[in-house]
Amino acid sequence: MSIKLTIPFVKLGLKEPSVEEQTPYAKTRQVINGPYTRIYLIRHCHPDYSLKKKLGDKGMPLSKLGKKQRKLLNNKLKQIGLEKIYISEFVRSKETAQEFAKEHKKKMYIDKRLDEVDWTEWYKVKYFRMSEKTRIKKVREYTSMNDKMNKLQEKSRRILADIYKKNKGQRVGLFCHGNLIRAMITSILNTDIIGFLSMEIYQSSVTKLVIDRDGYIKINYINNIGHLPHKPNEDLFLAALNQ
Repeated sequence: MSIKLTIPFVKLGLKEPSVEEQTPYAKTRQVINGPYTRIYLIRHCHPDYSLKKKLGDKGMPLSKLGKKQRKLLNNKLKQIGLEKIYISEFVRSKETAQEFAKEHKKKMYIDKRLDEVDWTEWYKVKYFRMSEKTRIKKVREYTSMNDKMNKLQEKSRRILADIYKKNKGQRVGLFCHGNLIRAMITSILNTDIIGFLSMEIYQSSVTKLVIDRDGYIKINYINNIGHLPHKPNEDLFLAALNQ
């Protein structure tokens, strides 16, 4: 089945552009291979960092701000219409999802693969204008960090492939964590460690992936926080310390 979008031109009384005038997208005649599986990567809302030493990273609950964010996030998730919910083992992930799950009578499936990734090498690698070949020569830690990143990205692809296989045609929410979401996104984009370190995922944000019946994947949007009334902390180097 092919789609040709000529109606807008007719309504405007305009002549449809010739093939030479069309954009690369307009030249394609993409086949619709539904049903589509929509996977939403949802980072937990703001946790209470003051309790980290007492409860540990895994046991931190949401803060007062986090609970406010959750209410606003729930409104967005209601519009999305999630059909299946997966959460990590971390308390902040569970608390982010639980009110929506309760209100809409959805079971929360705990998946330890969605737990936060311990990434301690927060090097400020500023050589983004260099080629990968030059980075290997100039940045001492580059190779070891990139090897670790490749393993994490491979793990991320396997998680997504498994979730897709079990939930074809559904809208699925993965309530998880910043580092894992970054790994999933960069695994799709096939970036190196520079791409991973250059990306920030905001708390309470939503990232949308769409996969067709043949397994082709598209990133619809990243880091959507339009449901929040305030801007996030834009000092991303400080934000990286509070994963």
